[in-house]
Amino acid sequence: MFNLSPKTKLATETNHLSDFKNKYAQLLPDSKISRVLIADEEAEVRGALSVAVRRWAQEEQRNVQIIVVKNGQQAIDYVKKMSQDNPLFLAILDLRMPEMNGLEAAEKISDLCPELPIIITASNNEIDETLVQKADDFADKNSHIGFIIRTKSSHLLKVALEFEIAKLELDPEEQEEENISLLGDLKGKLSALLN
Repeated sequence: MFNLSPKTKLATETNHLSDFKNKYAQLLPDSKISRVLIADEEAEVRGALSVAVRRWAQEEQRNVQIIVVKNGQQAIDYVKKMSQDNPLFLAILDLRMPEMNGLEAAEKISDLCPELPIIITASNNEIDETLVQKADDFADKNSHIGFIIRTKSSHLLKVALEFEIAKLELDPEEQEEENISLLGDLKGKLSALLN
């Protein structure tokens, strides 16, 4: 075993501390916190959504704080009391909740915070097709609203959330340009496959 002099030992410990600080700074370069509100009555779903959001935040190198509530009314109450200094980055609302469903909550939250990105999620076995269609139509009419069908796989859920978040972060003009670009790429790939 090597005996290090006190000076060498201090330098080694300081280097390890510097390495830790540098890695931490790279992981979270921006100290700004992105607050994400998750509303769902099922603890298991809240957990799966939280895991997906944390994975997304880690890849995006964002410092994220997740606030969880059990229904649409609690989500609205949170939005009403949040301060301008601590605004939400995103709200994720389950379509089927007690007291107030996710569509009703999204409409009211959208009135309170017109620019707040909102993602409405629905279980892949949702039986109320009319409600699903209304939520999908609402998302289509509002560029800051997204709609996804949840899966039980947290990896697929993360991918779906990433896609919706990326879409919601674009302003409507950029979104249209991005869609035109993607459509052009798709047409090119299809014609290459057909030839």
